[in-house]
Amino acid sequence: MYDSNALWNNYIPANFKIIVINNSGGGIFRILPGEKDNHTFDTYFETTHQLDASHLCKMYDINYHRIDGEDAFAKAYEKFLNDNSKPQLLEIFTPRLENDTVLLDYFKFLK
Repeated sequence: MYDSNALWNNYIPANFKIIVINNSGGGIFRILPGEKDNHTFDTYFETTHQLDASHLCKMYDINYHRIDGEDAFAKAYEKFLNDNSKPQLLEIFTPRLENDTVLLDYFKFLK
């Protein structure tokens, strides 16, 4: 989460909602031209990781919801939307090596 400093204040409203798409790295670089299937790309451009936002939420007292697959989406999303007791973060994990294809297909759809 590049902009996590936005959470570093005392006036976030209880009904504040954040959705994080976790693609296990900088998957945006996969849509750019160039060689992608090598160690250098993974290490220095995509910077693959297995991190999540749970500790960040704990630090800022934000309710954390995690979605690892389509089956878990409906229940977690409903809870995320309806709980206004304090800020909520919904983290959706997507397949790292499929994200670029989905994004490029979406761009084609928009044209």
